[in-house]
Amino acid sequence: MTYDSNARKAYKAQARADIRANFWVTMAAVLVELVPLFLISMIMLVAVNGISDNPTMAEMLRLYQYLGIYVVASFLIGGPITFGAKHYFVARARGEQCSVSQVLTCFSSLKKYLTSLKLSLCIALRSLGWLLLLYAVMFVTLLPLLFITNGGLADLLMLVWAVIMIVLALFIGVKIRRYDGAYICMIDTPDASVWEAVQACVPIFKGHNWELMLFDLSFLLWGLASMITLGIVGVYATAYQEISFVHYFDALCGREKHEPVYPPEMPEQ
Repeated sequence: MTYDSNARKAYKAQARADIRANFWVTMAAVLVELVPLFLISMIMLVAVNGISDNPTMAEMLRLYQYLGIYVVASFLIGGPITFGAKHYFVARARGEQCSVSQVLTCFSSLKKYLTSLKLSLCIALRSLGWLLLLYAVMFVTLLPLLFITNGGLADLLMLVWAVIMIVLALFIGVKIRRYDGAYICMIDTPDASVWEAVQACVPIFKGHNWELMLFDLSFLLWGLASMITLGIVGVYATAYQEISFVHYFDALCGREKHEPVYPPEMPEQ
């Protein structure tokens, strides 16, 4: 597949057309996804509220309790909702019949619910591995710099270190971003294991890391607009980016719109 600025514009143009085809239903689906996730995130806001500069043992215990509640809620509620929303975005991008209820589809049966939990956990563990690698490299490379006594040289090396770490962080971010494709793989092959779905998305993006980073950066202004409008624009931007990603993913797999999807190295169902 040839990927360039024109191809990226084509995916995004198609996504806008998909949204226009059923605008209000799509916005409702995004809200059904984002509102619970927002409420879950508020748990951490409550946790840090009232924490003093020199927190007491009671304050730290309260913080850890809320942190535990946040992690559990994110896993048991946020994971299934996120996977359910992917069902809607995939169906919308491919011109299939879709409804707001798809966002909650993982709560419709125990099998779907457990699959969503296992998939979320698998993606989280794979992502954690990359993050730990990033933190390890940061620590190992920073430690020697702390013993340099020459002020000018230390400042120069710290600047170089910071630039290298930013580049590395972007690289790691792209590696983690690939796992969003696992949701699509799981949707297309529901009888496959979650491990197979996560593994399948890796070769799909092989050689396309730079493209994927440019793809995400092309939505940077939408992210800034979402912040300025306190998330209002983010409702549209979420659907826009998610549906565009489905078109990009399908193009990487060499498929035309509306064709059945079977990721590489996974059996057709």
